[in-house]
Amino acid sequence: MTTCFEDICNCSCNLQDATFNDIIKAETNFKFSLYDICHSNIGWFTDTSICSDHYLTKWTIDTNEGIYFLWHKDGYCDKHNLFHMKCLYVGKGQILRRIINHFKLKDFSQEMLVYFTYFTMSNRQSKYVEQLILDNYNIPHNKYEKKGSKNLCMYFTQNEVD
Repeated sequence: MTTCFEDICNCSCNLQDATFNDIIKAETNFKFSLYDICHSNIGWFTDTSICSDHYLTKWTIDTNEGIYFLWHKDGYCDKHNLFHMKCLYVGKGQILRRIINHFKLKDFSQEMLVYFTYFTMSNRQSKYVEQLILDNYNIPHNKYEKKGSKNLCMYFTQNEVD
């Protein structure tokens, strides 16, 4: 399992980097946390090498503006029954259209199965949140304005990834 954080029992499932939450609390009056936006509206798609149809229109995906994340399941903790999810991409915009574009244009053949999460918010909030994430985290499929060095990881339950 990829370990992004350390704690006493060498298991990182219950830990989360506090950088995002500390900054957003200090600079804004937004009423959401990194956990909130990363654990909302979860779905998945496969790489085009597996299936040429994305089937994303079968999901109930918001067509409004917001922030979205693409994730790769990168390990499992059998102690806490949680999946380690590493963020592959963060973006903003019209959610369904943008996720479909990523299916069509990005090479996810190495990951094969890509999870997405999204959180509806105003365009101005999305711009702020996306930039804050890129300033602090190294997101591999983002090419521009990425300055961060930390991994952005979350831990999802079996129910969330089913």
